[in-house]
Amino acid sequence: MYKQRFKNPNYKSTAGKNYAHVRYIATRPRVSKNEGMNHGLFGKLSPGPITDFEDWRDVARLVYANSKKHITMYRSVISFDEETAAELNLSDQKAWQRYIENHMMTIAEKNNIRREHLQWACALHKEKHHPHIHVVFWDTSSRVKNPFTPPAIPNAIRKQLIKDTFAERIRAYGEEKNKSTAELRSISNELVDEFEQHLRRLGKDQYKRLRADYDEENELSGSFDFDDDVLNETADRIFRLKSALPSTGRIAYQLLTPEMKAKVDGLVEYLLENVPALREQKERYIDSKMKMALLYGGSDEYLDSLRKRFSGEADKIIANRLLGMVKTLNRLDYEMKSEEYKDARRSYFAEQMLMEALDMLSGLTRDNDSRFSDWEKANGRELSKDAKKELFLKLQDKGYEH
Repeated sequence: MYKQRFKNPNYKSTAGKNYAHVRYIATRPRVSKNEGMNHGLFGKLSPGPITDFEDWRDVARLVYANSKKHITMYRSVISFDEETAAELNLSDQKAWQRYIENHMMTIAEKNNIRREHLQWACALHKEKHHPHIHVVFWDTSSRVKNPFTPPAIPNAIRKQLIKDTFAERIRAYGEEKNKSTAELRSISNELVDEFEQHLRRLGKDQYKRLRADYDEENELSGSFDFDDDVLNETADRIFRLKSALPSTGRIAYQLLTPEMKAKVDGLVEYLLENVPALREQKERYIDSKMKMALLYGGSDEYLDSLRKRFSGEADKIIANRLLGMVKTLNRLDYEMKSEEYKDARRSYFAEQMLMEALDMLSGLTRDNDSRFSDWEKANGRELSKDAKKELFLKLQDKGYEH
């Protein structure tokens, strides 16, 4: 947990309240005291190592003087539950000193304070169930600064502290989420692959009759022969989806109409009810996402809304894999149309070649008849048998050269 507040520097009472706040965090019961001292205030007023302040009053007087100059004294708290503090080895004041020194610049940078202008003091309160550290920090630069702090700033600090503090855990959760996502897709892909393999085993004519029945919304029974009833039902619904979707354009869940989304959602729900492995993997996916979300905290209502959102993400992953079955049908349709197109082109070219040959022979015949008629007219008589043979030999190489 991270909280940040300040007292308005323009109020007369602010200087006294800031002085009292330093006294409180340094001397309250259960404060973790500096060695050999009656208070627990430590921090940095200049570059270098952390200082265990000799007297908390010196720091309180400095805070008081700064407040009189209208310098904003920011107050913040970093808190962990007991189990998390133990996990992070935050067992004593020195461990907390190392922790806050490692993360103090995150707090400063988010508040737009430069390192050379940063001063801070803090004290550890070792409450049993929620050990926490109070930090007072300020900007020593002379520039005028609006004291208002948007809520986004402490929220950003909290998130960054979580990322930095739990970097290894977040990395592990991310790997677990990625693995769960891959497994979820893998199980869905098995359905898609088996579906395609079955359809490819069908004869072309059988497949075309099946597609035509669905396109014409005919009553069907026993159309599929999968060994698995769930896959039979899935295939039936996929064919109906295919018939209801446009044959061209991108197929993705987010682009579907509400009516089509409802049909796909119904199929996803059916599979989750009837395929335990898919249902279990969905839960693993949600749990992996929730582990990371819980690091950042939130109300029960907010966490419930996240669980619903992550559940929707998992359903969408499954839905898009199922739409891959529709893409399979489109691909098969294209392949068959392409094959039919090639057959038609081959038939067309064969027919064209035959027609051209016939046309060529017809033209040669007409030319030969015309030349013979012209010669006969020129000679003006009937040819003898020997003359006809001589004319044939003379004309035989005229026309088409082969």
